[in-house]
Amino acid sequence: MDHRLARNGVLAMFVALSGACSEPIHHGLNEESANQIVVVLEQHAIEAHKARDPLDDSAWVVSVPSGSRVEAWRILQFEGLPRPRTGGFDKYYPSGGLIPTASEERIVLQYATAQELQRALLKIEGVVDAHVNLVIPQKPRVQLSGDQIERPRASVLVQYRGLDAPPPIDAAGVRELIAGGVEGLEPAAIRVVMTPLVRGGEPLREPALVQVGPLAVAPASKTLLQMLLSTMGAVIMALAAATIYFVSRRGRS
Repeated sequence: MDHRLARNGVLAMFVALSGACSEPIHHGLNEESANQIVVVLEQHAIEAHKARDPLDDSAWVVSVPSGSRVEAWRILQFEGLPRPRTGGFDKYYPSGGLIPTASEERIVLQYATAQELQRALLKIEGVVDAHVNLVIPQKPRVQLSGDQIERPRASVLVQYRGLDAPPPIDAAGVRELIAGGVEGLEPAAIRVVMTPLVRGGEPLREPALVQVGPLAVAPASKTLLQMLLSTMGAVIMALAAATIYFVSRRGRS
């Protein structure tokens, strides 16, 4: 009984001290987003780990050393991670349900198309964020010969990493992409705003690690690992002394 209690105490202490070494910075991620975050943080010399989200078995959580949280958030903001979740036609046109009116269908089509185009822009390496606003006029039921046809128009805001020179996509390329996704939309009717996101700091480098015995860890984890190893060593010595004591008593009896 005493041995079991001691063993459980060691395990509980190990878990508690290990958990104190790192803290989560993002919950509820899909695996692709979690992998992207881990890769980017490792490239910026921040040790990162992904694990199953305890709040959602289908999601992931990314953790970093406690002392690196602020820097990790700053890096992820600059990199545009995690990517915003956009809903396309699959979200706004589910199967079944009531038949929408012509006006409702136009609004849904307009919004869903904008989301699809935003998703396409975010796929471009170097684009941190993007917003697409579409205006698709309602077509009149009866078209008279003298009526002026109102054309679709759009405005696009693209934010990209300012360290990239030239930008990952220029305004002309954005116009071509947007115009190709909307029927009747001319490139001249698309207003594009490109804004660089500049972040000061050091370039990508190899993760800086320090040695703690045979282990290589991030500098922020060094002290906690030393505490963990010291505590485990003390507990092991206490268990060994207790074992010797109980064995000697049993031998005398």
